[in-house]
Amino acid sequence: MRRHSLHRFQRGMSLVELLVATVISLLGVLIIFQVFAVNEDVRRATTSGSDEQTSGLMALMTLERDLRHAGFGINDFALVGCNMKSYDAMRTPSSVPDFPLTPVEIVSNAGTTPDVIRVIYGGSKQTTAAVQLGNNMDTGTDPVQLISRFGFDPGDVAIVGQPNTNCTMMEVTGVPGLVDLEHGLGSYVIPQTGESKTPRFNDPAGFPELYKFLLQAKVMNLGPSPVRAEITVRNNEANPAENNQLVSQNMWGQVATFEPVSEQIVHLKAEYGMDDGKDNGTVVRAVYSADDNLVDNFTTVSPDLTNPQDWSRVRSVRVAIISRSMTPDRAPCAATPDFSADVNNDTYPVRWARGPDTPKGRPIDVRTTADWRCYRYRVYETTVPLRNMIWRQE
Repeated sequence: MRRHSLHRFQRGMSLVELLVATVISLLGVLIIFQVFAVNEDVRRATTSGSDEQTSGLMALMTLERDLRHAGFGINDFALVGCNMKSYDAMRTPSSVPDFPLTPVEIVSNAGTTPDVIRVIYGGSKQTTAAVQLGNNMDTGTDPVQLISRFGFDPGDVAIVGQPNTNCTMMEVTGVPGLVDLEHGLGSYVIPQTGESKTPRFNDPAGFPELYKFLLQAKVMNLGPSPVRAEITVRNNEANPAENNQLVSQNMWGQVATFEPVSEQIVHLKAEYGMDDGKDNGTVVRAVYSADDNLVDNFTTVSPDLTNPQDWSRVRSVRVAIISRSMTPDRAPCAATPDFSADVNNDTYPVRWARGPDTPKGRPIDVRTTADWRCYRYRVYETTVPLRNMIWRQE
């Protein structure tokens, strides 16, 4: 009896028992994968927020730093906005297209095309005030004579101009006598370092204008390392690796090429803050008065090139940088609601420039790729005062 009982217990599991165990195992695996999928969605949402914040803040900090420097060394209102004539031996062609001498210039674009911000500032360590010409120029190659030469050294870049004429860039190659500045074509030596240097910004034809002492001609010293930066966002390049980057280039630097500043940036928007006494509905003021150092309106319309005084009324720049998550959400994509140009559409969240005219803000078109809705976006917006224009030289 005992051996028969033991033999019966060693027969194993029945088919029904195996099927039940298999079903239980499959249910367990299914639950595990569902938990993993939910955890993965949470992980993507968490890391995407971190990506957006890191990229956006880095881009905004870099842009804000350049804007706060804007106008340093060129804040003389008699010359701000003048048409710049310049020569650059490091560029092809060496004759540079004319541009306005202004701390900030904004090229406003529509749709998915980002705006372009151009910033100019000097690097002089000794003087930033414009110095009046001490004598008339008879030819375009004459030395520039000042009433005081304090702060000027060989290697400095300077701008010469007078009201209602073109301004000209020059590179100081010598300081003979007590008040003269040479702008020759031959190599010269930087006194502080002993470095031999070939002039870059001196046109062989000389100045296109003959500046006159009696017409209040002035010279502004930008120091040895001036900056003319161009900042924008890449999002339509043929090489996908070059897209979604905030990029910057210094046109007066040694290598005038765009350098990436921050990744996962898809758009850039900017507006002028004008102190021109005009009410366009973007700012609420009790009294709109020009030249009181208070912003009367924000606008994308550039100041009038024929009226340099308009450029001197730019007091601030309002900017928005749009960053996106590095990792897209899983399909079907609905991380960002569909785009609508209707300002009253509450479902589309990517907006900026909230104000009396647009309480909900203006929508920003981030449809730069076919899968744009798979990403999460964040707008970083600030208004940067142009302190060098507020602390201006009268």
